[in-house]
Amino acid sequence: MKSVKATRLYGVARENKTEVKRFVKFTIVGFSGLIVDFTTLNILAYVFHFPSWLAIAVAFIVAATNNFIWNRLWVYPESRKHSIWKHFPTFLLVNAVGLFINELILFLFEYPIQNLLGNAVLGLNLTKAIAAVIVMVWNFVVNRFVTFRDVKWQKRTLVPIVEEQIESAL
Repeated sequence: MKSVKATRLYGVARENKTEVKRFVKFTIVGFSGLIVDFTTLNILAYVFHFPSWLAIAVAFIVAATNNFIWNRLWVYPESRKHSIWKHFPTFLLVNAVGLFINELILFLFEYPIQNLLGNAVLGLNLTKAIAAVIVMVWNFVVNRFVTFRDVKWQKRTLVPIVEEQIESAL
């Protein structure tokens, strides 16, 4: 069995320490956004009795705004040399697709999961958790390569590694 240090991924991570740190920061920001998202969702759904679809939409927008602010200030501070309007419209578009993915997952799975668990609160929150994981992957990849594409990579990027792996698999 290969040691972790002998793996290709470890080598790429060592060559891209700045990007690894950026990913860790992105994950922390994402986790804070998840807390904002779930808190807002549950307050709107169970305190103010918003319909699920509307509560999810509003909570997602609040969380996305939180994430944009922290991504700009902490994860991608180099992006602050540009006007906020350079990144914010693209960020909103990426998150609009993320919101669509959230709503689609809610539409497809909320009631089946509620019925399976026999609990509306757990069903809504588990459905939201599933959507959050899927949308997190979408958001990281697209925001890194599209929204914040002008933030330079340090050393070797992961894209050639993925391309090499695809070519070697063929």
